[in-house]
Amino acid sequence: MNPRSRYHRRAFALSVVLFALVGCGESGADWVVPSPAAEEVGQQIHLTGQVRYYDLEGGFYAIRGDDEVTYDPTNLPEEFQRDGLRVEAQARRRDDLSGIHQVGPIVQLERMRTR
Repeated sequence: MNPRSRYHRRAFALSVVLFALVGCGESGADWVVPSPAAEEVGQQIHLTGQVRYYDLEGGFYAIRGDDEVTYDPTNLPEEFQRDGLRVEAQARRRDDLSGIHQVGPIVQLERMRTR
């Protein structure tokens, strides 16, 4: 194998690795910490799903999890209040709280990001 051919193979391999690394850092990968912050109470859960708008009780947003559970967040940031938005979140399930929405368990979001 001539030196030029080896150079081209190495350059190609390096460009594949760099492309893969750039792909892993997509714009939606940044975590957002909601305000007010979640209390350190309740079971910590990891959820993925879609933000959904419900036209009940004056209207509200909830997260329909991939696990088929609808979560009622108390601190969903405004920038995530878009019907159909795919999200991932770390949250605290608050079975000690009750609310008027009655769609599923109440959660306080610790951090979240788009997917």
